[in-house]
Amino acid sequence: MKITFSYLAQLRLMAGRVSDDLELTEPCTLAGLLQSLANLRPELRSLIFDGETPRRSLLVFRDDQRLSMADVISTDTDITLMTPIAGGSGLSDEERAIYEWQMWTPGFGEAGQEKLKASTVFISRIGGVGGAAAQYLAMAGVGRLVVAHGGDVRPDDLNRQGLMTHAGLGRPRIEMALMTLRALNPRVEVIALGENVSEANAQKLVGMSDLVISAAPLFAERLAMNRAAVRLNKPLIDCAMYDLTGQIITVLPRRSACLACLYAEAPPAWQRRFPVFGAVSGTVGCLGAVEAIKLLTGLGESLAGKLFLGDLRNMTFRQVAINRVADCTVCGRHDTVEC
Repeated sequence: MKITFSYLAQLRLMAGRVSDDLELTEPCTLAGLLQSLANLRPELRSLIFDGETPRRSLLVFRDDQRLSMADVISTDTDITLMTPIAGGSGLSDEERAIYEWQMWTPGFGEAGQEKLKASTVFISRIGGVGGAAAQYLAMAGVGRLVVAHGGDVRPDDLNRQGLMTHAGLGRPRIEMALMTLRALNPRVEVIALGENVSEANAQKLVGMSDLVISAAPLFAERLAMNRAAVRLNKPLIDCAMYDLTGQIITVLPRRSACLACLYAEAPPAWQRRFPVFGAVSGTVGCLGAVEAIKLLTGLGESLAGKLFLGDLRNMTFRQVAINRVADCTVCGRHDTVEC
C-alpha cells in the first residue's frame, strides 16, 4: 500500500519538498510509519521525534481527522504532517470563538483551522487583487503572511486597494498594509517587504512560503514567480483581472500546467495602466483566497489544470481545461527549469 506524507510549516522547509511516498506491505501503526519516514528522511527526525518518542507537538491529520500514534494504517492514504508555528500547537479558546463559523464547514473543522494556522502564504502585490486576498486570509486565520509591494500610496490607488486609506497618502504601501492586516487579526504574523518581485528576488521570496499568490499586474513578475514556484515545488495561484473580467490559474508544479504553458512570454502590447473597479479586483482576490484555503487544508477541488474565467459584465463564469506543454521551458517533461 502507498502512504503519501504531505508536509506543512517547518517540515516542508526542512524537507525541501511538499510530500514523500512510502510503500508498505502490511498494516502499521502511525508511530511505526513515522519511524519509517524518519529513516527515509533523516533530516526530519529531530522535528518528528524526541529521542525515540514521537513529539507531542507534532500534528498529524488524515482528511479532517487528527490521528493518534496508536492508529493503524491499513489502506492507501494521504497523511498531513505539520509542526506548530509561533503561538503553539492547536487553537486557543479565543481562536475557536473567532473561527467558529468557518469551522462548521463540512470537511474543514478544527483540523482545517489548525492547518491554516500552521501555513505561510506569500502574496506578491497587495493592491486591488492581492490586498483582498491578504485581507481574507488574515481574517481566516492563516498563520503567517509574507507580503511584498513597492512604492507609496497614491490617490489613484484608493478606488480599489482596500488595505490603503486616505490618511496613508504618500506613505509606503507596505506600511499601510501591515497596519491594516494587524488591525484585522493581530494573531497573524505579517512579514512586510517594500519591494516588487523580480528575477533577482523571486526565488528568495517564494521560498519563504508554503503557497504563493501572484497578484502582480506585470507579466515579467508573474512569469518570474511561476519559474521560482516550479523550481521550489510551491503551489502557485495566479490571479489577474482587466476591466470587468478576471481569471485564475492554479499551478501544482509538475502535476498541472504552469503559467508559462499558458503564456510562453509576456504579451508585447500589455500596458501597466488599465480599467479597474475595486469590486472586480476584490472579487478576484477573494476567489484566490478561497483557492488558497482549499489547497492548504485539502478542502474541495482545486483549479489545477483549469483556467477560471469570469465576466462580470454579464455575470458568466466558466472553466477551460489547460494541459501541460511537453516542451515548456519551465515545467516541461524534461524536468528542467530556466531561472
